[in-house]
Amino acid sequence: MTNQLFSGETALVTGAGNGIGRAMALGLAREGASVLLAELDPARGSAVLAAVKSEGGTAQLFQCDLSIRGQAELLVGEAINRLGHVAMLVHSASPPRDEKDTLMCLSDETWDKMHEVNLRSGFALGRGLARHMIDEKIRGRMLYLTSLHSGTPRNLLHYSTAKAGMVMLVKELAKALGAHGIRVNALTPGAVAAGGFKPAADLAAKIPLGRLATADDIAAMGVLLMSDKHAGYVTGAEIVVDGGLSLHNWFTPAIV
Repeated sequence: MTNQLFSGETALVTGAGNGIGRAMALGLAREGASVLLAELDPARGSAVLAAVKSEGGTAQLFQCDLSIRGQAELLVGEAINRLGHVAMLVHSASPPRDEKDTLMCLSDETWDKMHEVNLRSGFALGRGLARHMIDEKIRGRMLYLTSLHSGTPRNLLHYSTAKAGMVMLVKELAKALGAHGIRVNALTPGAVAAGGFKPAADLAAKIPLGRLATADDIAAMGVLLMSDKHAGYVTGAEIVVDGGLSLHNWFTPAIV
């Protein structure tokens, strides 16, 4: 289709086998992008690869574990080799959260893994692909999945601090790379009914729009942000897609 947003373009999506990463991969492919799906779980990766191809899209799968130092750098090289060039990055990979990993229970290993996947790998992917984009004169786009808890504590210190670091990483990358025509933004979802998240029974009632988000709700905005047609002057931004959840006053009953 000639009116596809990303016809002839390429994208690397991390955490592509589940939740928002999966929805972003499908969304970019539907708009014509050739996508490299980076995923830890081979079964989930194969499932999304099949889903892309069933819709007539183009994708490849690469299994990698971004909690291992050096894997992000390896992924950059793999993406360039497989795709020929990389115009878009979506960094959605993040280890699963356990609500029991609070301050006094959190292990050093769990802290390190969360920061390695989110923040250090986010840095390595951004820097590595920025070098490639600058060398090839590509007007690239990067999108990082963050969290409402980048600015609001939730007693999961490893998660909140990793996501807070990613927000500043986005701003630093956007400032450094803007002169090269490379846009970098953060996408901040609210409560999403995907990825193993188990909401409290009354959570939907606290959201002004009255429901949890779907992964597709978030990905729709993500695809828009990657498009130069619709968001060509947007960089360094933190775009919140939460149905109004962050407007909730936690100290008083919701207004009817």
